[in-house]
Amino acid sequence: MYQLTDEQKAALIARYSGRFHVPLLSYGTVRDYCDSCDHLPWLASVQNDLKDLQRPWAIKATLGLLPPPARLLEIGAGEPLVAAALADLDYNVTVVDPYDGSGGGPTAYEQFVQSYSRLRIIQEEFRPGLAELENQTFDAIYSISVLEHVPDPFLGTLFQAVSMHLRPGGWSFHSVDCVIHGAQSTYHREQCSRIVTYLNQFVARDVIPGEELLKLLDQANDDIETCYLSAAGHNLWRGGLSYDEFPFRKVISLQTAVVRRGDNSSR
Repeated sequence: MYQLTDEQKAALIARYSGRFHVPLLSYGTVRDYCDSCDHLPWLASVQNDLKDLQRPWAIKATLGLLPPPARLLEIGAGEPLVAAALADLDYNVTVVDPYDGSGGGPTAYEQFVQSYSRLRIIQEEFRPGLAELENQTFDAIYSISVLEHVPDPFLGTLFQAVSMHLRPGGWSFHSVDCVIHGAQSTYHREQCSRIVTYLNQFVARDVIPGEELLKLLDQANDDIETCYLSAAGHNLWRGGLSYDEFPFRKVISLQTAVVRRGDNSSR
């Protein structure tokens, strides 16, 4: 388990706290990835796929949006590397994950509870009515490479739970793997549309127009700065499948950050 030093904490806070800009809707860029390689190298070199972009982005987004000791909830953390780093930065972090292997995630719940003792880890699917979260709200609820794996109607149920447990004026921010060209691109574009629809329905104060999502995905397809899943990352995703069964596709990180309706602050 990696633990931040006092010097690293001070450097991250100085660089990103209240300074990192988090748009309502965006996609991961090579510039942001390289910034993470420079300033969060221990987290930008773990996975050799899009999580090496997304995990550092989640930390920078948190620092940009909320000062510690804000109360955070991460949905579906897997190994809670980001949550642990945020706890090192003095955030109060709860993780909710079934740890049942779904979406290719891990099952090592007991090991993570022991290794990451500063975190509160709840072994459940995030949904309304969890006894462990009764009457609790959070300043931010976020996820990293989770929502693309959640089908309807469970996706809608998940966002109902976000609405229940996010305080008015709190932040809901997510990074989502999105195939914009190649196999399964139609499903992924539709899934991203569903995510935006549910954010608008249950959470967002500022509505995200559906046409803005489509324009953004087209922009990402043409932008030289777009950070794509690499060939090496694709090969990891392929697993035991033949290349003909799992050919290369263009995959980006779609990122969204919305304020929970009910407050009067401005973006």
